[in-house]
Amino acid sequence: MPHRGRTTAILLATGAVAVLLLVVTSFWGDIVWCFQSDMERIQGKWKVVSFTKNGRTEEPTTAPGAIAALVFEGPILRIVRPDSLMRDGDIMSYHLDQNHQPGWIDVPHSDKGLVEGIYEYSGANLSICLKPKKFGQRPTAFESKPGSNYFLWVLQRE
Repeated sequence: MPHRGRTTAILLATGAVAVLLLVVTSFWGDIVWCFQSDMERIQGKWKVVSFTKNGRTEEPTTAPGAIAALVFEGPILRIVRPDSLMRDGDIMSYHLDQNHQPGWIDVPHSDKGLVEGIYEYSGANLSICLKPKKFGQRPTAFESKPGSNYFLWVLQRE
């Protein structure tokens, strides 16, 4: 009889390990996502879902100077335009600081000087609110009011 109890215990332990492995593998993407730095999470192409400038929501693909997507490749930010034409300033560096809540993003831009902003992940979406430093302080909320000179993007990973 003692041998039978040990066999049952081993079978139960093996079953528990199998269930644990099943749970971990089914949520592996979410688990890995939690342990990635923001610099790792932001990599890739993000399609513009909505764009608001100075309190006015604009069509992301047809507005003047429209941006269809942002591509983060290492420390480089590349703008993708609907017409596929490159413009001066469409490739630039960026810096993330995830030690703030929400995170900070800084983008040195050839025309606008230093552009400061905030960013936040929400599921498969990334929100970025930017403001050229020459127009005042870094945004503190994800909003773009008339006259604010704030640019608010909602992006979705492609």
